[in-house]
Amino acid sequence: MQKKFNICFILLILLLCIGGCAKKSYLSSADNSTDTNSSYTNKTDSKKSNTTKNSSERLVVQVAGAVNSPGVYELDSDARVCHVILMAGGFREDADDTSVNQASKLSDGQKLVILTKAEAEAVASSANSDGKIDINTADEATLMTLPGIGQSKAGAIIKYRESNGPFAAPEDIKNISGIKDGVYSKIEDKIKV
Repeated sequence: MQKKFNICFILLILLLCIGGCAKKSYLSSADNSTDTNSSYTNKTDSKKSNTTKNSSERLVVQVAGAVNSPGVYELDSDARVCHVILMAGGFREDADDTSVNQASKLSDGQKLVILTKAEAEAVASSANSDGKIDINTADEATLMTLPGIGQSKAGAIIKYRESNGPFAAPEDIKNISGIKDGVYSKIEDKIKV
């Protein structure tokens, strides 16, 4: 099993190196690290800031959980989840690679948590027999299983209930920025308090 995984991982890296996801390299290189460092440390030097990438064109993303090298990584602004996973050394053997959309775009300051297979099973089994998700107790990964709820909205739900206490009714989720009638109509039969 480990040998097949290693072969698949090597083939994936070779394909990315040969073809590239978007004809850009998202892995660290000596040239990129020089440009990156100068764009952060030498912003007052107008000659260097004109020739290097602007810091607004870069993303800083934290990767945690079931990857080989968890940490904070800097990428191009158009990078995808698959790129930061590669930078973090790829999935660990116990990782649930289906718990995250590898094609989704990253945002600056994002924290990406890769669940293990055991954690993903626990999340799936935590849904009660009625199949509804309790928005007062669900974690970010569970909230993200709801249609129209991505990582930022799931994080906003958690922040809201930490600041304001538990939701009194399922409709109260509409108090979250970005969750209005359209999104609520997709999830109202899938949530509870």
